[in-house]
Amino acid sequence: PLPKKLGHLVPLLHDAELPVYTVLVPLFREVNVCRQIVAALSLLDYPQDKLDIKIILEENDRPMHVAVREMNLPWYFDILIVPRGKPQTKPRALNYAMQFARGTLVTIYDGEDIPQPGQLKLAAAQFNHAEDDVACFQAALDFFNPTENWLARHFTTEYAALFQVVLPTLAAYGLPLPLGGTSNHFRVSALRAVGYWDAFNVTEDADLGIRLARHGYKAGILHSTTYEEANTQLGNWMKQRRRWLKGFLQTWLVHNRDPWLLTRETGIGGFLAVQAITLGVFMSALLHPLLLVMALWNFLPQNLAVTTSTYVGSAMSGMSLVVLIAGYASAIAISHKGLQKIGALGWISTLATIPLYWLLISGAAWMALWDFIFAPYHWHKTKHGLSHFGNKTGLV
Repeated sequence: PLPKKLGHLVPLLHDAELPVYTVLVPLFREVNVCRQIVAALSLLDYPQDKLDIKIILEENDRPMHVAVREMNLPWYFDILIVPRGKPQTKPRALNYAMQFARGTLVTIYDGEDIPQPGQLKLAAAQFNHAEDDVACFQAALDFFNPTENWLARHFTTEYAALFQVVLPTLAAYGLPLPLGGTSNHFRVSALRAVGYWDAFNVTEDADLGIRLARHGYKAGILHSTTYEEANTQLGNWMKQRRRWLKGFLQTWLVHNRDPWLLTRETGIGGFLAVQAITLGVFMSALLHPLLLVMALWNFLPQNLAVTTSTYVGSAMSGMSLVVLIAGYASAIAISHKGLQKIGALGWISTLATIPLYWLLISGAAWMALWDFIFAPYHWHKTKHGLSHFGNKTGLV
């Protein structure tokens, strides 16, 4: 299909018109999946002489050095070694690699990613027909093992809601986007103007999306999909989620040091969106179990007469129940719509157990708060290559 430029079809570019495209691939302890990402990138439908693919390794990650050098990499792949330093994070590695980037456009793929082969051409076409203030196009993320277990199903449901409903809605209204950590495509000039990524932020993608908006840039949606591996192990999932939630809290604190300036730069709508997608996400996860217990406590038979004995008590109890039901209902509705858009029909049991999944997220939020206080810049590494289903996309 033709790519869309903010909702409008635009023609693809001829190969001679395509710009040089830099692809950054930061790999840290990814021996299990490094061959998969190289195979996926080798299938990209883009002129090889205009591809600038950077495999980014940490200096102290010797197993990755050996694994990558044992592969017969295509000639347009480069290996970059990030010198030892602190913090040892993905954004620091990306910042280091950008000094060697040859492209005018750049994207990031993680080790387990399998992008659709035409993704770069779609992005180049959209940038070519977009205004100069459009700095980024975010592709959708989906999973190649969505039904492996209960956790994978919920992870898939969550991503469907985010990438198929929430982000397109924010983009349609010109609001800041909490970008995904991969498959976001940038103009290099815009990245340079905002200072690239914050090396100390453990959700550098969400921070960058807000920073672009504060500098007057817009972000749009790229109608292409990158497939990833859904987390199937609770401990691994918990580490990843506590890092994300810690990063949302970091991002909120950074961008709200001067709330009035944030409002002037993003508008009142942008200001409210930033609150919702950073502190709102973190605090709702953190407080949900406490508020849930309070709401249910009020409706226990022995407490119901007391809580409804006054007009104020009745109103508060009724409001708490309405908010609880409305929250669950809206989450289920958005998730259902997202699943429909990716062709996942049914999934009734998954939608019905969203409240249980929320409790897992709440547990991760409390761990994130602990990490924020005692290890604010620690990067909990997510293990990949654990799926028993394997890649079923047909792309690699």
